[in-house]
Amino acid sequence: MTVRSLCVLFVLMFFSGMIAGCSSGPTRYLASDVCMIKAGQTSRQEVLELMGEPDARRMVAKSTEQWVYYEEDRSALQATPFVGGAFDPNGFHMVVVTLSGDTVATCKYSAYDEDEFDWQDDYSWQEIEK
Repeated sequence: MTVRSLCVLFVLMFFSGMIAGCSSGPTRYLASDVCMIKAGQTSRQEVLELMGEPDARRMVAKSTEQWVYYEEDRSALQATPFVGGAFDPNGFHMVVVTLSGDTVATCKYSAYDEDEFDWQDDYSWQEIEK
């Protein structure tokens, strides 16, 4: 192989890797989707249509179930092909839907940043003095 063919091969591999890194699955927008859910009015089926299958489910009582929807707030570095998995997310979004029977009883949205608890490092009360 000549140097020119090696360069062309490298460029093709680089761009195909970049294109593959740009593709992703469907995007959920938890903050806006959760606004469509009304406690006491929205049915189990409507939640599935709006939000899709939950990321986790648990039974709280005999007729009460919680569905959890979770989404990481990905950083730009996480989207980098091949090395993106080595970086932490910027935060995450979570929705907890509590169903009583076939109707939504409560729906709670929460979001957390990566530096949510950095304030704890500002205080000296954490240090144990001997």
